[in-house]
Amino acid sequence: MLSRITPKEIHATESTPGNAPAERSGGTVHAHRVMLVVQAFTLLPGTDHGPSELAAATGLNIAVVYRILQSGITTSIFLRVPPGRYRLGPGAARIGMQAMATTPDATAARPVLERLSRVVDGFALLWVLSPYGGPRKAYAASAPGRYDFESFGLPLADLVEMGQSLRVGAAGRVIAAHLPPSLVSAILEQPLPAGAGPGTERAAAAFVTSLAGVRESGYAVSREEVPGWSAVAAPVMWGRTVYGAVSVVKPSSLMPEDLALPVAATTAAAERLTVLASGDADPYPLAG
Repeated sequence: MLSRITPKEIHATESTPGNAPAERSGGTVHAHRVMLVVQAFTLLPGTDHGPSELAAATGLNIAVVYRILQSGITTSIFLRVPPGRYRLGPGAARIGMQAMATTPDATAARPVLERLSRVVDGFALLWVLSPYGGPRKAYAASAPGRYDFESFGLPLADLVEMGQSLRVGAAGRVIAAHLPPSLVSAILEQPLPAGAGPGTERAAAAFVTSLAGVRESGYAVSREEVPGWSAVAAPVMWGRTVYGAVSVVKPSSLMPEDLALPVAATTAAAERLTVLASGDADPYPLAG
């Protein structure tokens, strides 16, 4: 049975269209309904949805949903896919790309990563969420310290594959923990990288269960998920949306059992980049 999306889940205003305050204009109510339908696509499982499914999820009349879908086709916000279903289209992607253009670039991130690398004596990296062809992560910036990518001792193909996967490593788990269930399901449909190490959680159910712990603690730890290496990672958020993750990586033999310092330094770096992603001035400028 399809569950109705609650206003809290959909991040809408407190009043749903069905009980909108009388002082709202007709245009405001309609705009609110449009946003409910758009956001439902980001929360429902799968990519293609019919008017009935969207109406049940949002609490809107099916005729209203149908009119919204038809109007969105003309601007490519929605695409019609047979039989009688719809998905987000290139117009929606253009909006997302324009929004992402305002987020911090590698130049802004590098001083934060360099400080993290010095404090932990590790390889500090910033990963960003890449949605193309299914959720993955993409390398954005790094401060390698005394290491480099050749230090991992992996074939380039394995290094790239594991670098992109959200199933392997602390950074992948941190990002996955802040994605909606529909995208977590898409992650589980992707095969594990061939070079994944012995510390990788291979059972899908256990992987999903671990995400709740990551959200609660605010960080993730991986040991030997990349063979020979261990890592600590924390999320970089943009409002309620995950932007990416900061991770610091060290050879497993050099990563301490007591992770108090790596965790504190990594979460502090992630919090600083979260502030930068919000567009606010950094209230805690770096001091050496």
